[in-house]
Amino acid sequence: MSISIITTVLNNEKFIYDCVNSVRNQKFNQDYEHIVVDGGSKDNTLKILRELKKDNGNLKIFKKKNIGIYKGINYAIKKSKYKYIGLLHADDFYKNNNVFKNISNEFRSNSKLLSIHSNIEFVKRNNKKKIVRFFKSKRLKSEDYINCKHPPHTSLFVNKKIFNDFGLYNTNLKIASDFEFMLRVYGINKIYSKYVNKTFVVMRTGGTSNKNIFNIMLSNYEVYKSFKINNMRVNIFFILKKILSKVSQINF
Repeated sequence: MSISIITTVLNNEKFIYDCVNSVRNQKFNQDYEHIVVDGGSKDNTLKILRELKKDNGNLKIFKKKNIGIYKGINYAIKKSKYKYIGLLHADDFYKNNNVFKNISNEFRSNSKLLSIHSNIEFVKRNNKKKIVRFFKSKRLKSEDYINCKHPPHTSLFVNKKIFNDFGLYNTNLKIASDFEFMLRVYGINKIYSKYVNKTFVVMRTGGTSNKNIFNIMLSNYEVYKSFKINNMRVNIFFILKKILSKVSQINF
């Protein structure tokens, strides 16, 4: 089984090293690639990436100025050459060196399986050893996705067939295109994602969608738009619940 990992980055010299090395350090004896799309960094991000690439043949770097997160992801999906795809944000890193091995075992155990998701560990942005929250996911039904109960996006690993059959990320949405993607794939089209009760990804707090109140409101407006795009009725109660839960995560 071969895996393509996709990362989009912009001005993240502080954390990109951990992200790339957590991929490189995987104990995995099969093919994989790590595609990093830089949106035009002005800091030392590209310098660090090019230095890392010198002894990392699996790292592929693309510079696409002003491409944006989801256009960058779509670009990388089209460039990817392997059957299974995972997204790793530039702030984040894998929990341990056996993640790819565990993912491979899951997909090998069921040739018809198209998607898996797992738990997520959150750490302080500037102290990756300080755990601040643990998100334990669960087995989800299509109705759960329609009711705004989604697993963390970065915990997903999917068969590329999903993108071929149901499309890429909607680039008209700037923050919540991952929500619309999961709503469309797992909610509307009822694709099954197996819950794996393990932690594969560690996320730093303060990501794009919940780093401030403005982004939280924009994100949830785009959640509202996601339902409209797919000609569905909006459950305002669940959106309000999402807003409140996000606000509670901000460090004022």
